[in-house]
Amino acid sequence: MPAVFLLVVALVWLLGGAVGLLYAGLLLLATVPGLPIGFRLFGFRHPAAWLTGIITGYALSSLVIWFATVVRPWSALMIIGGWAAVTAVSWALARSGSSKPRWGAAPSWTGRDRLALALVLLLVPAIIGPPFARINAIDSQGNERIHAYFTADFVWHMAVVAELQKSELPPRDPFLASQPLHYYWTYFVVPSAAARMVGASPQLVLEINAIGASLVLVTAIFLAAWAAWPANPITVAAATVFTVIASSAEGLAAIVYVLRAGGSIAGVRDLNVDALSRGLGGLRIDDLPRAMWYTPQHALSYAAGLAALPLATWGGSRAPAILVVGMLLAVAVMVNPFVGAVFCVIYAAAVLLEAKAAGDLRRVLKHALAVVPVAMGLVWVWANEMIAGAGGALRFGFVPPASNAPIASFVLSFGPLLVLLAVGLWPQRQPAWSAILPATLGIALSTVLMHLLVLDVDLFWVGFRTGHLILVLAPVLVARGLLVLHDRWRALAVAVPLALFLTGVPTTVIDAFNAQDIANTHMGPGFHWTVTFTAAQREALAWIRDHTPRTAIVQAEPVVRGRETWSLIPSYAERRMAGGLPISLMHVRGYDATSAQVQEIYRSDDAAAAWAVARSLHIDFLYIDQVERGAYPATEKFLNHPAYFTPAFRNQDVAVVAINPPAPGGGVQPDK
Repeated sequence: MPAVFLLVVALVWLLGGAVGLLYAGLLLLATVPGLPIGFRLFGFRHPAAWLTGIITGYALSSLVIWFATVVRPWSALMIIGGWAAVTAVSWALARSGSSKPRWGAAPSWTGRDRLALALVLLLVPAIIGPPFARINAIDSQGNERIHAYFTADFVWHMAVVAELQKSELPPRDPFLASQPLHYYWTYFVVPSAAARMVGASPQLVLEINAIGASLVLVTAIFLAAWAAWPANPITVAAATVFTVIASSAEGLAAIVYVLRAGGSIAGVRDLNVDALSRGLGGLRIDDLPRAMWYTPQHALSYAAGLAALPLATWGGSRAPAILVVGMLLAVAVMVNPFVGAVFCVIYAAAVLLEAKAAGDLRRVLKHALAVVPVAMGLVWVWANEMIAGAGGALRFGFVPPASNAPIASFVLSFGPLLVLLAVGLWPQRQPAWSAILPATLGIALSTVLMHLLVLDVDLFWVGFRTGHLILVLAPVLVARGLLVLHDRWRALAVAVPLALFLTGVPTTVIDAFNAQDIANTHMGPGFHWTVTFTAAQREALAWIRDHTPRTAIVQAEPVVRGRETWSLIPSYAERRMAGGLPISLMHVRGYDATSAQVQEIYRSDDAAAAWAVARSLHIDFLYIDQVERGAYPATEKFLNHPAYFTPAFRNQDVAVVAINPPAPGGGVQPDK
């Protein structure tokens, strides 16, 4: 464990120096309120105690910040006071019951277990470090570069942090400022507040948060499998490593594809290698490293759900343990309602199976206590309008893309893993079947949902989430597969897993290389693989951050920016837009309608008409650089009609103009 700690500290220092370490310290403090809960479950030394405490503590700190914002928008003293009060109450309650038996009874934790977990955790800095070190790196000309992989989720999350820092509830949609933000933003509450306290950028706090969430996720995956096979920690570690970095055959398929096309292996730089199944028209399934790089909020939800599952047996039927299970499931729901709901179903089924096997169905009624925290989590999601409209966008049916080459796409995405999953289901009495039933149920449920449920505003979203659910549950069965191979076909126990590992690991190697390859300026499918922000753009964006109100609406033209700089203003200037076309949110008609109005502002030759539309959308500033000027010659009107627009900032490439207020009487003065 010391090696893991030192590597993580070194990575945080590399990314953010002293400010990064200061933020990491606040992030650790945010987990403290939950630690006594974990310690009362399993004692101070068990990693399951720390995992439970960290997850619940992070959620409690998020609620404290939210409540403090409701009472008084942005008061650091109120946040600190609320955190201290919740922490004191939590520790006092734990101390008052310290003489009583623990709430849970996990298997004992040994030195071999610690070694196995430490080896697995080394994956996190190895996977995250190189790509994160190159996000928005500055080249010799002062230009900022970012790989296209990060311009969807990661860049969008920068905008979420910037929006939450405005301390308005509910937060506004930075791409449709007139509307609330319909997005599950719970994960981002802590980084938004802590970043403001230490003066860290949204990018930096997201990177450090992702490191923490990834460590929590990998620990949860390991412990969920270890709970089934506590006598075999090294096997569990091998199963976890295999699942995290060698589950897909897409990398090997990409190499074969470029070589058969007559190219060199360098051609894989121009492929979205972990989405190769899309070439078959089927679903896209991301590997787990992409959850670490791009969607750590989902990773935290997976970890919370996984942490709850072993408690179905470890906690027995003790009421405090059941309530903690409910808290973990509630965290999963609060961070990602869909993922949380799936884990609730898995947990309920596991309890039913355990009760049936024990012949004691009264146990099911006792576990109904877990519903209370989950219901509270659902109320939180509903009250904050996080998923408004999402229910109406869900559709059931075997339809594209799930119905396009479903078997071939599934095998391409999970090929190496499927072999060991099949062996893990081999019908023999030992290793015991009962240990794999919850994971088997979860994988089966996720596979069904993947192919029969679709979000009609994002056809791939359910596939992404259910694909990850399969992966985080898989090590339970993979470990059994390795044990079965060792028991029944010992001659194949090394050769088969090694061959499968070598088949799957190219996907992660290529994907990790591509994620940090900001030297690749080739054109991809509708976007450049590396997106560049010039020194002039960076100067203008910094001016907007420093010289405009936090709640100002600063508008760039969204239609012509496409998939490359769609979030330029919300993410890098940290300001809202009246209208935009986000690629990481549910696509609703309001985005299209408002973006069309914004487009008319830039396209129109009539300065008065453009001013009137801008005023109607409550726009405060307009942003113009080579993108707008190249698409709309009429942008010169913004600089030539002082009655309507006042230049606020200008350098060699970028102009920012203020929208003049109406003159007394409701009109504007004529141009002079």
